[in-house]
Amino acid sequence: MVRVERLGDRLRVATADNSGPLTLDGSRSYLVGGDPAVLIDPGPAGSGQQQLLQRLVGDRTLSLVCLTHAHADHAGAARDAADRLRCTVAASAETLARLDLTGQVLEDGAEIPVDANVDGAESRLRVLATPGHTSDHLSYLWLPGRQLFTGDLVLGSGTSVILHPDGDVDAYLTSLERVIGEKPVAILPGHGERVIRPAELLREHIEHRLDREAQIEAALKEGAHSVEAIRERVYGPLPAGIDRAANASIRAHLWRIERRSGIPHVDGYSSQPDAPRASDRNEEPAEDGEFEV
Repeated sequence: MVRVERLGDRLRVATADNSGPLTLDGSRSYLVGGDPAVLIDPGPAGSGQQQLLQRLVGDRTLSLVCLTHAHADHAGAARDAADRLRCTVAASAETLARLDLTGQVLEDGAEIPVDANVDGAESRLRVLATPGHTSDHLSYLWLPGRQLFTGDLVLGSGTSVILHPDGDVDAYLTSLERVIGEKPVAILPGHGERVIRPAELLREHIEHRLDREAQIEAALKEGAHSVEAIRERVYGPLPAGIDRAANASIRAHLWRIERRSGIPHVDGYSSQPDAPRASDRNEEPAEDGEFEV
């Protein structure tokens, strides 16, 4: 597989060697701009990934390594990449805290200059707070061309899991509506190929979430009172590993349903779950391009 590709003028992508049923073709890192450039999501830790990033960056200098969120398959290489490439890590305050990194805190609406001009217009990345998959999630809108880097908010295929208790369905739906309003011309996801029909796909994601919630409510009415029983009714048999993603999304939907109308006791779900452990925060439980979680 080709691991470094040119996607357009001053836009390149590297695909990490971590492909699988939970990560599609692997985690994607994007080099945006000229010199200096910005690197979005350096990918998983390891010497092989650092070599891949060196190929991606080449002889360019970097101003920032920007992170979408703290999961290890997106941000595990951040510390070493910043040291090797002599630049600063930039992310939400929550992401930096989860990774125990110092760096530039990115606020919603901030704009990062990018050394590339498009038709004479100033090129920059606009920071968008897009929680839902996780609470610390950011996306980046490249202006003036309006290409959107979505991390795990939107994938190139399938849907991203909402990671209860860190993730939230209401926040996820709000984030999708927000990025629809930004009118992106293309989506560049953290996993999978570029999406060239973004508005249609984003609407499909909203409809999918609402349909999934209706299925979960129907399972509850039919007497499924454990997360596992709901999963079996809603999804049927799932491959190993995908069941964990499905359970996480079911819990997220149960939390939304409970806040709206209440639910009976459900084994395997708590409305007041323990806070995620530090060791859990940087794990990437699952996204999936074959099964709609």
